Amino acid sequence: MTFLSNIIQFKSPFNCCSAVLRSRVFILLALSLAFARPALGQVFNTINLPDLSATPPAVAFSHLSDGRLVYGNANSLYLQSTFGASGLTTFATPPGVDPSFITVLSNNAALVGGGGFGPSSPIYQFNPSIPATPNYTRVPLAADLQNFTAAKAGASAAYVVGSNGSGTNVFDGPASAVTYVTLSGQSQPLVDNAGGFSAGIAVDGGGNVFVGNDDDNSVYKFTSAQVVNALTNSHVLTFADGTLVHTFAVDVVGSIAVDAEGRLWASGFGADGLFWFNPTTGVGGTLTPEAPGGAYNLSTFSAGGIDYVSYVWQSGFSPNSTVIYGYNAVQNVPEPATSALIAGAAAMGAVTWWKRRQPQLQPGKNRPF
Repeated sequence: MTFLSNIIQFKSPFNCCSAVLRSRVFILLALSLAFARPALGQVFNTINLPDLSATPPAVAFSHLSDGRLVYGNANSLYLQSTFGASGLTTFATPPGVDPSFITVLSNNAALVGGGGFGPSSPIYQFNPSIPATPNYTRVPLAADLQNFTAAKAGASAAYVVGSNGSGTNVFDGPASAVTYVTLSGQSQPLVDNAGGFSAGIAVDGGGNVFVGNDDDNSVYKFTSAQVVNALTNSHVLTFADGTLVHTFAVDVVGSIAVDAEGRLWASGFGADGLFWFNPTTGVGGTLTPEAPGGAYNLSTFSAGGIDYVSYVWQSGFSPNSTVIYGYNAVQNVPEPATSALIAGAAAMGAVTWWKRRQPQLQPGKNRPF
């Protein structure tokens, strides 16, 4: 910090320089801070996962309560041997899944979506802690649901997003909807016509439900009280009942998450990074932990009393595409845009200070340059 202090206080090694030069150095330093970005490798811890092995190029993931990753790639499921380690144990072969989603409900129960391109597909329950004997059991729904993604709704239920709405999209297919699904096979519409095409869903620590709208890249919040009332009274919600949290400038709501600090995260297919928005400050930004292109899936989890934000990134959509898992404690994931604003303000302050120190210029006289 001595060198930085010397620059700011205009001491050695710059005490021999003019005030003009010192002010220029200060301005350049502030501007460099404004545009600086954290080294990508320092933001997230990363682990290489098995490459994509088939088409369609589906990947999905969730976490056990101890933080271990449960990962799905094509018709294969894996369990991380130890939290933070690269070792994976392969589950017994599941009964035909892409998978479209994996949602851990407890250490003894998880759901995996069948996915696929059909109008509907099965959802299976399995034990995520015992790879050798996961005991895959088809959830006994009266009718299979088209399933795109899902989020935990409790120890025995999930919110499933898919093309199951009463309306239609631009291709005359069913609009997206959120359906409450239990392990026993109960299903109940929760949010109808949630955009023409399916998008992400997330649940925060307070039980509030966040749903993406693929039509305009927005995310809506439904309070836990709204959700309980809707399920109790068989009332179907729409976006008109929710609160708009944020509208992203690009199409990045295919996967969303809400971290322990209340920040909304969004990304998806073809997204060049992780987009975030802080509803408290109104500030947002982008992190680019991996190369441009590909696709991200997002998730948050807690382990050992620490809250994390995580992603799985695939470099492409064909077999043998690279897949990387990234994670870090929420408190260690920066907000680059906020830092830039602070440094930018420092730069503007430096400019103002320099101007006030200059004599009034007259034509042909007292020019500092």
